[in-house]
Amino acid sequence: MTKKPKWWWRTLACLPYLMPLHETWMYAEPAYNLHPFLEDFEFLTYPFLGSIGRLPGWFLMFYFFVAYLGVVRRKEWPHFFRFHVVLGMLLEIALQVVGTVSRWLPLSMYWGKIGMHFWTAVAFGYLFTVLECIRCALAGMYADVPFMCDAAYIQIPYD
Repeated sequence: MTKKPKWWWRTLACLPYLMPLHETWMYAEPAYNLHPFLEDFEFLTYPFLGSIGRLPGWFLMFYFFVAYLGVVRRKEWPHFFRFHVVLGMLLEIALQVVGTVSRWLPLSMYWGKIGMHFWTAVAFGYLFTVLECIRCALAGMYADVPFMCDAAYIQIPYD
């Protein structure tokens, strides 16, 4: 990239991070230590979380197919935007994998003191990672998330 993308591409590149932010918020609520912290920001997120909750169950699968086939794999879109779309999708998939695997653990570890500390760490780590990706998108930069950015570059055709 030789110059900074236009402001509308930078703003549009932030939209794919709303889904991992929503997923992080949903996993952060069970972490008892975060509940008072999250209540301060509830008025900002409640309309988005409520609208996502009202969507049909097949919508997320549809969203991933349209985003991947309609945006990431098409060369008409700028590389910067395609990178942030696929990175947002990868962040959400990784958090869903962690959530699915953690449900296989005994409930004493999932809801107990160990689970509380685990979900607090995961929630803070993901929250700050997603916010850093949003900051990089607004600044017109590529986010450098270890392992994820390499996977994102692999998905995007250059030619």
